[in-house]
Amino acid sequence: MNGERTTDTASEKLWKEMDRLVSDSRSGGHGYGDQGSFFDEREMLFMNLLKDAYDNDLGLIVSCTYDTQASTPGRLMAKQGFLEVDGMRFLVCFTSEKRAREAKYNTDWNIMKARDVMNNMFNKKAIWGLVFNPNDERMVIVLKDLLSLIMPGEKPKPEMFKE
Repeated sequence: MNGERTTDTASEKLWKEMDRLVSDSRSGGHGYGDQGSFFDEREMLFMNLLKDAYDNDLGLIVSCTYDTQASTPGRLMAKQGFLEVDGMRFLVCFTSEKRAREAKYNTDWNIMKARDVMNNMFNKKAIWGLVFNPNDERMVIVLKDLLSLIMPGEKPKPEMFKE
């Protein structure tokens, strides 16, 4: 399904800014700042970008597999890819189409509405957060509990939500 994907200018700007943040050699990697704090400025800026993506319903680039058995004519069912570390699940996302294409482990990728991705995350107890560009030294881990601090309130379940 790596064919033509439709994007909008606002989503492309978001990805460019996310990719700039992960590529910035001055920021810490893997969620830890230079002084050993859990969080650094890059992660806070990244979470603010995600909040903006949610509020404006922009697209996120996600890892996914296609379930042909659950699909119906004209509608292909996708299951979002995840990474599990020590029993904690993180939904896999990318900061650019190039990084998604180069990822070695994921089966496929596509563009999904940020609101659907994050509502899915917020509504599933088994999911701890999002990981952007896993297996990359500049990956970003966004914990659901921290993101919920800047995004309070109820989050509706997406249309195709399954536990």
